[in-house]
Amino acid sequence: MKIKLIILLGFYTSIVYAQQKSDNDTADIESLDQILISADRYQTTRNKSVQEIEVISAKKMSQLQGATLAETLINSGKVFVQKSQMGGGSPVLRGFEASRVLIVVDGIRLNNATFRAGHLQDLISVDQFALDRMEINFGSGSTLFGSDALGGVLYLKTRDPEFSQNTNILSETNIRYQTASNSIIANASLEYRSEKNALLFNVTHSVYGDLRMGSNSYVNSNDSFGLQPFYVKNIKLNDVVIDSILENQNPLIQKNSGYDQTDVMLKYKAKWKGIHTLNFQASLNQGVPRFDRLQYRPPYPTAPIVDPRQAFAYGTWDYSPQNRWFGNYTYESQDKNQQRFRTAFQQFDVARVTRSYNQHIERTQKDHVAVYTLMYDRLDNFKGFKVTSGFETNINTVRSEASQIDITFLDSNPEIAKSRYADSSATTQSYAWYSQWNRSFGKTNLSFGGRVTYYELDAKFKVSNPWNLPYNNVYFNNLAPSYNIGIVQQVSPGFLIKAALNQAFRNPNIDDMTKVFESVRGEKVLVPSPKLKPEFSNTFDLNFNWKISKKAYLEFGGYLCKIDNLMSDVYGSIEGSDSMEWDGLMTPIYQIQNVGNGQITGIFSSFQWNIWKKLYLTSSLTYTQGIVEFFSMKMAQESIVGPMDHIPPIYGQVSVKWKSKRYWSEIQYLFNGEKRRSDYSNSGEDNLNLSPGYYNTELGNPAWGILTIRGGIKIIKGLSAQIAAENLFDLRYRYFASGISAAGRNVSVNLNLKF
Repeated sequence: MKIKLIILLGFYTSIVYAQQKSDNDTADIESLDQILISADRYQTTRNKSVQEIEVISAKKMSQLQGATLAETLINSGKVFVQKSQMGGGSPVLRGFEASRVLIVVDGIRLNNATFRAGHLQDLISVDQFALDRMEINFGSGSTLFGSDALGGVLYLKTRDPEFSQNTNILSETNIRYQTASNSIIANASLEYRSEKNALLFNVTHSVYGDLRMGSNSYVNSNDSFGLQPFYVKNIKLNDVVIDSILENQNPLIQKNSGYDQTDVMLKYKAKWKGIHTLNFQASLNQGVPRFDRLQYRPPYPTAPIVDPRQAFAYGTWDYSPQNRWFGNYTYESQDKNQQRFRTAFQQFDVARVTRSYNQHIERTQKDHVAVYTLMYDRLDNFKGFKVTSGFETNINTVRSEASQIDITFLDSNPEIAKSRYADSSATTQSYAWYSQWNRSFGKTNLSFGGRVTYYELDAKFKVSNPWNLPYNNVYFNNLAPSYNIGIVQQVSPGFLIKAALNQAFRNPNIDDMTKVFESVRGEKVLVPSPKLKPEFSNTFDLNFNWKISKKAYLEFGGYLCKIDNLMSDVYGSIEGSDSMEWDGLMTPIYQIQNVGNGQITGIFSSFQWNIWKKLYLTSSLTYTQGIVEFFSMKMAQESIVGPMDHIPPIYGQVSVKWKSKRYWSEIQYLFNGEKRRSDYSNSGEDNLNLSPGYYNTELGNPAWGILTIRGGIKIIKGLSAQIAAENLFDLRYRYFASGISAAGRNVSVNLNLKF
């Protein structure tokens, strides 16, 4: 395989060299003057930002041709992403995931009070065709953005309609087809431009089929890992739904993984004593199958399956629906001291429809989350300092309800249904003030800032709740400080040393404190945790930026992060009982608790080189290591120190790209290192039971690497085409902690028409 790879790389490079022209293009080389948005909420340059920030433009996203925004992040090689199902994608930044990573859309927090600490799929609710850029802000970001930004901030900036002295209308259409999932993605946008008014409408409809995995397994000791010889299908007979196990004609097809989604954005901008923006977004999805719960999976590693019914825990497990609504008004002044006022409303409607295999009771848990945001910030100059400051208010209301039906008799019984969260009311509210200062002193740039956040959570359970909890109220409040201080020193022209110290925090939310949820059928049920403390992290960063020449750029660095009061789920009890009945099975009780203190260390590098004329090489590498020191021996079982969950293996990418005015082509090697079984956390969040290591004690998740070739051509004015051949050798692998195998060989074709 290595010999084939070397030969192919050499052959590809020789072809590229033969097609060179004399002019030079360094557009793909990083600039120290590159504009960043997330670094201080207003625009600043890379040479004044102390943090590691990766920027992925709309053009780059288009070239990567991801099926979803999560897939685009994976293809970039800059971010590790976990997937529980095809309609999933949970980014991991510096060993933090889900509610410990803050997602921001157009300056507004996407994280809400029900974001869980495990794995999330909310990233797919943002349409990549609507984005102007992504900024991946690695490291603590609580000073500017508040709670949850322990691992970093994923800042998503949508496209803006542009003003023009001449009134005109522009339109754009994209059609994308992908073979591995037999998927069609259709996008269209319409933009109106005038001197004082501008409007942009963008819509994307995606139809994803069942995903096909690769045919050549990385796991030589168990070539059948991940194969799906059977699948469950709900069949209706005489108005009664029954579970039927059918033979899969192609075990490489992961049945019950496909879904449909529609995304809409409407943005209006007007000039009148400043800039006024109305921004409406919606992501509508009526059913995402939870493939990790529905897949064929032998329950015992050492015993072959005789009866396939033993391999299915659920007959139904869907997110039906999963919808996000977003409305925002922004006013920006155009005077010397810039001011910005934002108000936003978001609504998240998520329902989990579950039914154990061959059982007749189907439960629907519906959660409606309304988020109200009010923000004011401004940019001032004070005695040579650039000062960004402001306040932010966020109020979340959660309405959690449930119903269940007997599919045999079509009889509902809402009185005994169990909701996911507090069944009476649940509210969180936060009020924060922040200030960030930045100033240059010759070749030295100094930045520092602070934030104070007051947070309150109040949740109530009905007296007659179906779990018979010994309490009817969960309350929490906290005043959390955060700070950052950093310095950028120019050692020589083009060479910068950056150092920073940051404190970040995460307040426990409704999911942490009030959730009642069966995590693993018959093995784990989570119950509310009324006594929690916030998590705090302190991180030291050291970063080197070296613009070697106009043709080469190198960034590398490392960090040390200390976490206090780390939250994780451990064995728990209710009134002395360590288990409870759930759907007919006595199931062990777990609760989220502050289990200990953690430490994460990591190194990273990124290199870009304009090798010759129009030939470019880029590479990136990320290595992370994390441990937890537990508060008690009981929680750690055999040791007081253990591996931290969510820590990805070493990962990165190497690519060679050639481009001209009409053509471009790229060959990329995307890889992940081995995640050893001994490095898996005991919490269960790393999903060892869904990895090859569950079936072979010598393995965890094996290392893998895939080869991809991409290219594009401008056919005529306004019409261009792009094609990608991913995973050329059709390898079968899974991302660490994921519940679905990655796509096998995949050909993606995208046609773009502008007129």
